[in-house]
Amino acid sequence: MEPGYRVPFVTVLVPCRNEADFIERCLTSILSNGYPDDRFGVLVVDGRSEDGTRAVLEAYAQRHACVRVIDNPGRTTPKALNLGVREAQGDVVLRVDAHARLERGYIRRCVEALYEHDADVACGLMRTVPAVDSPVGQAIAAALSHPFGVGNSYFRIHVSAATWVDTVFCGCYRREVFARVPAPEGSRANGVVPLAPASIDRQGPFNVDLIRGQDMDFSLRLRKTGGRMLLVPDVASEYFARSTLSAFWRQNWNNGLWAMLPFAYSDGMPVSLRHLIPLLFVTTLLVTATAGLVVQPWFWVSGAIFAAYGMVNVAASVHVAWTNKSFSTLILMPVVFAALHLGYGLGSLWGLVRLISLPRFWRKLGLAGAGGASAVEH
Repeated sequence: MEPGYRVPFVTVLVPCRNEADFIERCLTSILSNGYPDDRFGVLVVDGRSEDGTRAVLEAYAQRHACVRVIDNPGRTTPKALNLGVREAQGDVVLRVDAHARLERGYIRRCVEALYEHDADVACGLMRTVPAVDSPVGQAIAAALSHPFGVGNSYFRIHVSAATWVDTVFCGCYRREVFARVPAPEGSRANGVVPLAPASIDRQGPFNVDLIRGQDMDFSLRLRKTGGRMLLVPDVASEYFARSTLSAFWRQNWNNGLWAMLPFAYSDGMPVSLRHLIPLLFVTTLLVTATAGLVVQPWFWVSGAIFAAYGMVNVAASVHVAWTNKSFSTLILMPVVFAALHLGYGLGSLWGLVRLISLPRFWRKLGLAGAGGASAVEH
């Protein structure tokens, strides 16, 4: 942007629920980010938190005139986003995860990138850091930043030049894209009947049927309109990852589950190929091992698959340990990588079972098969 140009007004939208351990770091990073004080506002949409988060939010709102807190009776992230987009002001909306902390200058750099590259959405890199600085927490953060752990998720593994991507984290949106992108399937008048009666928090750009993955679903619909999302490498946000193996396993299970369920609620392919690889790995391993109970040679196939995975796992673990100069990391990384892939894969397998039990999924397939088009008429 040219010197002297009046920078766009930005609404920083923070959906949250029960984030008492993280919300202060998040809000402080926004308020001290360096963007002109009169050109941004912070809109926190709280899902009726029960852990003291609301008291923290109200204290910030009293001290800072730019901070506003609104209630999200629906309590889920997509409902919070829909309420927030409706209340947002200005030409730009920056969505910030309550588990994140913005690097100073993040807001200005993302806004500049929107106009410099004619992008619809811009974001910086994600630096994954442990919520608790322990050996396990460090290993989990390393797994979520390594290609063996997260594939080609560019904002996680990082890039050296501005790159067009398929989804974003802490994305900075031109506000007009929310009106331009077609509404999610469940909110359309002529589509499949929504799971719940229409309400104000269901009316918006984000699919409220998707408890997780609503950002990927919106990105898919944005790309279908020709929208472009840009990752800029010269600014970053920090994401505080789980720091115990049990919490990490649960998160991966749930992420895997919600990699499959969107197939019942989204148009087209709601996830990228990288999200399906753990399902393919786990399913192949289980099928070959089960077949080995009947035909013994299949045990060798199952063993070969597991051995191949183990070798790649160890190689990636050595790479992480060498990079971090940490022997303890070398010991922990194979377990952490396995928790990531097996937890996600088994969660996806359970999601597939859940998916095929949903009448809505079969109705979509039936409509697509009969008409050769998507399940919803545009």
